Amino acid sequence: MKFIPPLEIASKIMTLIEESNKELILVSPYVELSKWNKMRKCLDRAVNRGVEITFVARKNAKQDLSFLQLKGINLVLVNDLHAKLYLNEEYGIVTSQNIVYYSDVNSIDIAYKTVSDDQRSELVEFVDKYVVKLEGKSNKSIGIIDESVDFESINMTSQEIRKLGHFFIQTYDKRKFVITFNYIFCGNLIPFADVMISSVYTVKTSKSNNENIDDFIKEILSFNLNLKNDFDVQLWTRHNKFYYIYFVPKVGFKIEDLISDFDLITQAIVNSKYAEEFERRREVNVRGII
Repeated sequence: MKFIPPLEIASKIMTLIEESNKELILVSPYVELSKWNKMRKCLDRAVNRGVEITFVARKNAKQDLSFLQLKGINLVLVNDLHAKLYLNEEYGIVTSQNIVYYSDVNSIDIAYKTVSDDQRSELVEFVDKYVVKLEGKSNKSIGIIDESVDFESINMTSQEIRKLGHFFIQTYDKRKFVITFNYIFCGNLIPFADVMISSVYTVKTSKSNNENIDDFIKEILSFNLNLKNDFDVQLWTRHNKFYYIYFVPKVGFKIEDLISDFDLITQAIVNSKYAEEFERRREVNVRGII
C-alpha cells in the first residue's frame, strides 16, 4: 500500500469518488456534510454519472444523513461501526478519517491507498464479511433519521399540490382530505395512521397503538410495486408520541408519475397484512367495550 500524507487524505478520498464510474463503497461511521460543499459536489456528480453508491454509516449515532438519502444513495446503517475505508472499482483507501468536515480541517489522520487488485479485494472481503454483505445487496433499505422531513425543503408547487389533492379527493371520495399550502392531510385514508402527502408520502402513527411497528416496516420493504420512481424509506422514532415513516423519491420527479406511485403505495398499505391485523385488533377492542 502507498502512504497518503495527512494533509492530502480528504482530497484523495474525493479523487477516488471522482474517478468512479461504476461503483463506490464508502464506509464512514460518522458523517457531517452540511459545511463540506466540495465533498457534497463530488458525491452529487457521482450520482449523476449513475455510479452505484453504497454508503455505510454508524446506526447508533446522532447525525444528519438527509443529504445521502435525498440523493438516492444506498444507505446502510451498522451498529457500533468504527472502520473507515473507501473503494471504487479500481482501488481503495483505508484510513482513520471519517467523512466529516471537521476532520478534514482539524484532525491528524493516517491513510493508505491500495496499489494492487489483491489489496483492493482484501478490503472488499473485509466489508463483505465484517460490515455488510455486498453480494446481492438490495437498494431497498430503511434509514433511521434524527429529525422529521421539512416539507418546505423539498420543492412542490402550489399547482402540483392542487393536482395531487384533486386526484386523491376523486379517487378516495369516501375519505376526508384537507389541502394546505404545503401538503395534503387525511386522517382516515389508512386505518392505523394519519397521512400527509406532498413530494414525500408521510405516515404518522401513534406509538401507543403500534407496538409492532417493526412488522409494518418489514412488510414495507417486501412490497414489490411497479413504481415509476425509486424511493427511500425513512423512519423517525425520536418523537415522544408518534412514529413518522417517510417515502422519499430518490431523484427529481414528474407530478404524474409521483401521483401514480403514491396511489400504489396507498393501496399497498391499505391492503397490507399489518393494516388487516390492526383492524382485527380494533374490532376485538370495540366488541370488548360493548
